[in-house]
Amino acid sequence: MRSKHFLKFLCIITLSFLGIPFISEELIARAGGGGGGHRGGGSHSGGSGHSSGGYSGLGHSSSYYSGSSHFGFSPFFTAIILIVLLFLAFRLVLFLKKSSIATNTTIVGNEKKSSEKIDGWNEFIAANPNFDLSEFLLKVRKAFIEVQTSWSEQNTNRMRRFITDGVYQRFNTQFKMMKLLQQTNPISNIKIANIWVDKIEQDGLYDIMQVGVEASMNDRFECALNHNLDEEGSQDFVEFWSFIRKRGVPKKDIYDSDKCPNCGAPLPENIGEVCKCTHCNATLNSGEFDWILSEITQKDDYYSDDVFSEKPGNLETKIHDMVSVYGDFSVQLVEDKASNAYMQIMTAKAMHDPSLMRRFVSDELFQQLAPKIEMNREIFNRIFLNKVTLIGAQKKENKNILTFAVTSSIQRVLVANNRMELVDQDIMTREEVIVLTRDALAGAGKGSIYQHNCPSCGGPVKDTLDIKCSYCGSLLNSTANDWVVSALMNRSEFTEDFAFKI
Repeated sequence: MRSKHFLKFLCIITLSFLGIPFISEELIARAGGGGGGHRGGGSHSGGSGHSSGGYSGLGHSSSYYSGSSHFGFSPFFTAIILIVLLFLAFRLVLFLKKSSIATNTTIVGNEKKSSEKIDGWNEFIAANPNFDLSEFLLKVRKAFIEVQTSWSEQNTNRMRRFITDGVYQRFNTQFKMMKLLQQTNPISNIKIANIWVDKIEQDGLYDIMQVGVEASMNDRFECALNHNLDEEGSQDFVEFWSFIRKRGVPKKDIYDSDKCPNCGAPLPENIGEVCKCTHCNATLNSGEFDWILSEITQKDDYYSDDVFSEKPGNLETKIHDMVSVYGDFSVQLVEDKASNAYMQIMTAKAMHDPSLMRRFVSDELFQQLAPKIEMNREIFNRIFLNKVTLIGAQKKENKNILTFAVTSSIQRVLVANNRMELVDQDIMTREEVIVLTRDALAGAGKGSIYQHNCPSCGGPVKDTLDIKCSYCGSLLNSTANDWVVSALMNRSEFTEDFAFKI
């Protein structure tokens, strides 16, 4: 391994001497969030890396090296040296390419941790004696490839059935921004070096698999409105993907089948925002049929110990109380709702359209945010959720209130006369708090505002300022059946005046 990096270093030096630019292995974007750094001819430092998405944050940098040297050699002697150096450079690049292929052609089942060393493995396997680890890792591999392909195509059809609504909304928001800014980010030469289960957690009635993915790919970013942002290169990275499944449900397959796991009817090619079977109305991505991707986290964020996301000592007790009240309560799933709601608000802001967030927020919060959204003219060149973490739970006036720490990486731009100008020269890390509220005695509901159907009757809903269901007339943003956003503030406001805000 050391010899490989040493040879790569020699290659960079040789190419630099020859004046040939070298492109590093990290870029500013990929599915799940990656990149941050050099653009055009300037230097840039990105924010710290996630997905929970996810899709994920930043924390990588792109570097370009170029230069030329002049010595007092004769033209003939200089030509000889250049020929030799070019030959050496060619041999080094060829060697590194072969080495990369050999390294990345790893069997999926060759996880970094033996099953006995996986945190939570013994408890999980005792409750699931027929669990097939190799089969699960093949599903992770398929999910990884499908997600990268979906990102390249800016189309969620391939992956919709096995991603949560929050993960879907993260992708959907970024795709809308990329189309507005005439951006493409095709990915090719995807190689998975390793996939392994890092730990298994229990979350209410659900199990969560935290899976490490080590991979590499070629990444080309193009922006028709500002070609100074164009980049191309290859990158190696490690991410952690979270998969959730309800405990004890019958084994089904939604990865290699185009039929509904509940009734067997054929699924439409374009499932869309509402991830339900059109025949039996089963929610495909509920975690009741198969493992569902609920988060993508960059390596730095996965291992980070951020005080902003610290959880109070009594949170576990309050979560246990929530599980006893709601039955289907899961920290991972409410974090997914929080990330979904946050991205809906950010989409409304970028599209200058308050109706896009209306059914997700309380009347009071809508009155605060709507005027700002209507006046906003900024669009997001980059918007990734690094982390969404439940950090607080309380009961107040017969309502349960959940507080989430949100860390995102954002770069704002303005578009005028078919040209894009940067508002933020760097990708900025933003720390905010979002609060979700639900009645303490709320029922399970027949639908969810996060699945684009009425919680009271299950009827489909559209993006509109009218928050009454067109079928049953009930309020869509009612806390009687679903979690509704009651506050959104930056970190300093949360620290100084949180009680007043909620």
